[in-house]
Amino acid sequence: MKSGNPVNPEISRHNGQMGRTPLNSPQAVRVVVQQLLDAAGVAAPITPSLFRRIVTTRRLREELGGGDPAWIGRHVRMIEAELVSETSARYAVGGLPNQVADSMRSLWLMALEAARGEFAAAQADAAASVASATAERDNASALVDMLRAELDDWQKRAREQDVCIGQQREELAQVQRRLAEETDEARRVEAALDQAARASDEARRRHDEELTAVRERYAGLSKQLFATTDELRQSRAATQAAVQPGTRAVRHRLAQASEQYQKVLGAGTETNASAPPTPPTGRQNPAAR
Repeated sequence: MKSGNPVNPEISRHNGQMGRTPLNSPQAVRVVVQQLLDAAGVAAPITPSLFRRIVTTRRLREELGGGDPAWIGRHVRMIEAELVSETSARYAVGGLPNQVADSMRSLWLMALEAARGEFAAAQADAAASVASATAERDNASALVDMLRAELDDWQKRAREQDVCIGQQREELAQVQRRLAEETDEARRVEAALDQAARASDEARRRHDEELTAVRERYAGLSKQLFATTDELRQSRAATQAAVQPGTRAVRHRLAQASEQYQKVLGAGTETNASAPPTPPTGRQNPAAR
């Protein structure tokens, strides 16, 4: 609460000699104290030890958001005295002497305090169990998150591998198609090679046959040529033998004619040297041509 709330003059006197306005009002302190008791599950009767264990000046100041600790402490003690006094008046035992009633009330409060202590211990154990279970749950959740993340990673890798496998399958299919096409082409080439080989064998066979025929024909012609050459040689030898006497006679007559020609030529030269010169005429001497 803010300082604008009304202030009790009695509380102002306890607040200091200057009478300054407190940060929180007594009603705000009472409300927060009741909230702390309700949050702890405390109902009547309220003992001093129980009240002091639940309501402290530090906790109350934290809930109020600040304030004077001494002023808050005084109000806490006043509220404690009121609550304990109300509890004592509410649970008073009638018809008994005051000393016996006070003893019975003290024993009952002690038993109640012990039961509350056991309950608090059990509650603390339960809170510890809950905290342990919460920690185990958090650890399990963290493990599940880690496993889920790892599973996501594996699934991502599996999807990537599926994509890679799909691509490799497509590439394999393309390679298989190219291999089939090249296999067909190789078969066609082999068929063409076989056909070419058969054609080559047939051509070689025809060539061999033609060569054999040519060789046979050449052998016949060679024999015929040899025979003809031999006949010509023999004919020539016979002709030479036949014309040889005539040739010797012709050569003898040719030698005689040459000798006579030389004699005639010598005689003509001497005659021309002794004869007077002949005057030139209009026609040239045929001998001078």
